[in-house]
Amino acid sequence: MKIFEVSPGLFIWSALTFIILIVLLYKLAFNPLMSMQKKRQAEIREAIDGAERIKEEARVLLSEYKQQLADARLEAEEILDRARHVGESTRAEIVNEAREQSQRALDKAREQIERETSQALAEIRLQVADLAIAAAEKATSRSLTSEEDARLIREALAQVDVMRPNSN
Repeated sequence: MKIFEVSPGLFIWSALTFIILIVLLYKLAFNPLMSMQKKRQAEIREAIDGAERIKEEARVLLSEYKQQLADARLEAEEILDRARHVGESTRAEIVNEAREQSQRALDKAREQIERETSQALAEIRLQVADLAIAAAEKATSRSLTSEEDARLIREALAQVDVMRPNSN
């Protein structure tokens, strides 16, 4: 039992039609499809090449950016170092100036104390001399001569100098 029976003429006609169809497809469809495929491959190759160029440019830019960043960090460190040095020298200058001012104030205070001490001692000597003369006049109930005045004053001053505490 034959399910499908084909006559030899029909078979030849079908084979011939198939071959003509293949030739027509090759001429009309295959060449345009192949040229489209080649064009697409060329576009893809160009896109890949462009992407590689962009990737290389990005690498170069990244390298330049890293170098600029390192340079900026180095410059920032140098600026900070200079600022520290300026700050330290300024601080040292301020401390030295403060020391000098305090030393000047201390020297001035010592000079004033010595001056006032000398003035006070001179006043005390005068008062002691006056008191010694007054006491001597009362004790002797007479007026002393200038020689006796001078001797009593010298003795009283010698006693004051002996009683004076050591200023050193």
